[in-house]
Amino acid sequence: MATEREKPPPSPPPTLKQLLLFSFPSLPHAFVALPLNIVIPSYFAAHTAVTLGQIAAVTSLSRLLDALFDPMIGFLSDRTRSGLGPRKPWVLGGALVCAISIFFLFQPPSGASFIYYGIWSFLLYFGFTLFEIPRAAWSAELSRDYVQRSKISTFVAIFNVAGSLVFWMMPLVLVGLTGTTAITGTALTGIAWLYAVLMPIGIILAVLFVPAGERARERLATFRELGRSLRSNRPLWRYYAAISAWGLGQGCYLSVIIIFLTDYMKLSQYFPFLMIAFFAVQMLVMPLWQRVIARHGKHRVWAGAMALDALTRPLILLFTPGGGAILPLFMLGGLSAFLNAPANIAPGAILGDVVDYDLMKSGVNKAGNVFAINTLLIKATMAVGAGLAFWMLDAFHYQVGHANGAGANLGLMIGYLVFPAVMYFAAAAIGWNFPIDSVRHAIIRRRIERRAVVTAPSAAE
Repeated sequence: MATEREKPPPSPPPTLKQLLLFSFPSLPHAFVALPLNIVIPSYFAAHTAVTLGQIAAVTSLSRLLDALFDPMIGFLSDRTRSGLGPRKPWVLGGALVCAISIFFLFQPPSGASFIYYGIWSFLLYFGFTLFEIPRAAWSAELSRDYVQRSKISTFVAIFNVAGSLVFWMMPLVLVGLTGTTAITGTALTGIAWLYAVLMPIGIILAVLFVPAGERARERLATFRELGRSLRSNRPLWRYYAAISAWGLGQGCYLSVIIIFLTDYMKLSQYFPFLMIAFFAVQMLVMPLWQRVIARHGKHRVWAGAMALDALTRPLILLFTPGGGAILPLFMLGGLSAFLNAPANIAPGAILGDVVDYDLMKSGVNKAGNVFAINTLLIKATMAVGAGLAFWMLDAFHYQVGHANGAGANLGLMIGYLVFPAVMYFAAAAIGWNFPIDSVRHAIIRRRIERRAVVTAPSAAE
């Protein structure tokens, strides 16, 4: 262990070039992740021999297996020793697995079976895990500064939202070729090729020019030590409680948003444009939110924005369904996009601070494991939230695509507005007085540096 005299100075903050290179892979990643969850299952049902029942079974099994791999990837990532650092080999491997899987999954032959769908969907989910968890840990290690972490999360979030925007715009760009604004096989092929070109370039440039980050010279934790340390980390479990409540509400809300806007509000033809406007507003306001977070704290801004979003969503009920509601709906959508933006920035930055707290207490960097459990929780709670939403619709005898009475519509309102709002308020209450703010994090960081266990790899790593 280095002595106080030998302790190197903290790494300088990432440059603008490094921030851009680090964040850019989020763009191609986002415009593949979105169709994988929303479009690909229905596309297979309509254009291949795979049945709806097989799609449901394969998708559920793929997500379950993917979730089981999350902690393992986090654990192995923390223990990796290479000339590139602990995270870079994993994101390189993840990009390769995804690029191969996408070409098969996004361009299926008409006779594709459920085995074809199962193999390539599982491999794509697995590739996402290889990329997402080590990249999240890398983000936390890129800077230990409280404000810089929010800045890194903001850049990643902007590129992530830009990727979603690219996906929704693809059918509009190709309308001259396809004759429709619907998601077609041509659009999916275009997405696959864009990923295959942009992702390898982005990952290679990030690996070459972005530092591996500040890494503690710690011994490797055993599984028993890992469990004991995580169980005693109160800020971590408070964060996990907040993100779980948010995940339940978000999963419920997202699973019925299309039904609400198309069935209830009668605005199916405007849906792609609403999504484009939503993501465009988010991308524009994120730099503003980053400045607000730097001044008022990550947890307070995230909690306040969640509560305000829950309070303003019911305003949509003031408008009569139909084309006349489109203008106010664009305005409400813009407000919701504005208030949702901190959820793309704050959680990951907060979790990075929690990793520092655990490092201070235990002397072991468990960033990969901590972010892996976070990913697992988000996947699980959003899946449960989605299941609850459809259970509510079924309990109130709601029928998708048909006229529904007041009783059935009540079930839709509970799934779209009431239950998500309750979960958002719960998450906001848990997060409002989060124990690690900028002042306490500065103390944590000084104690870590005083123990002289931090190294600062060069940008060439």
